[in-house]
Amino acid sequence: MPNKNYKELLSKLGIKVNNYALYEAAFTHASYKNENKNCVDYDRLEFIGDAVLSLFVGEMIYLQFKDMNSGELSKCRSSLVRGNTEANIAKELGFENYIKVSKALEKSGGVNSKILEDVFEAFIGAFYLDNLPNIQITKDLINKYFADLVTHYDLYENFDYKSKFQEEIQKEIHNSGKIVYEKISESGPDNEKWFVVEVKLAGVTLGTGEGKSLKKAEQAAAKNALEKKVI
Repeated sequence: MPNKNYKELLSKLGIKVNNYALYEAAFTHASYKNENKNCVDYDRLEFIGDAVLSLFVGEMIYLQFKDMNSGELSKCRSSLVRGNTEANIAKELGFENYIKVSKALEKSGGVNSKILEDVFEAFIGAFYLDNLPNIQITKDLINKYFADLVTHYDLYENFDYKSKFQEEIQKEIHNSGKIVYEKISESGPDNEKWFVVEVKLAGVTLGTGEGKSLKKAEQAAAKNALEKKVI
């Protein structure tokens, strides 16, 4: 199936464009360039986008967490400006349907998380360059994607807690069975939901967590189980 035109995505996202060539490159993988010589891939844009994200997310963290020292600030930033977080944002925005890759790559699996990560950084790089010299526009866009992540950065610290908990279970208990995250309660109006979740193994509750979404409550439950050292 041919990829959708990236201009459609930019329209959906409400992006005002001055230079379409920047965004076309941002959504072009190197494999596609190898098959179609008269185009530019996202390699250079990825470089500038990574730097821009590090700067502006770092600024958000610096301004929000006034008691953090430099080491803590660096740890917090690395928890957010990383592959898994960026790939998840790209996936939520629907990027995978607009990235041009080679026919061979399409047959072998197509767009993966690493490509989504790279394209998100390239997209930020393209947006930054397209809106110079007004960097505030770029800061506003990054704030839109990262404000909630910064506020709840502890749930994204260097690994997600669910993955870490899964690894620890498998390491300590062979043939341990399936880890289950069970919603215990849900309260509040639609715009202010609050969830409570328990993580269980073989019917035994190992941890409990709360949050504004099921995802956050599950991460908190896994973190709670790890802190309790139940394994």
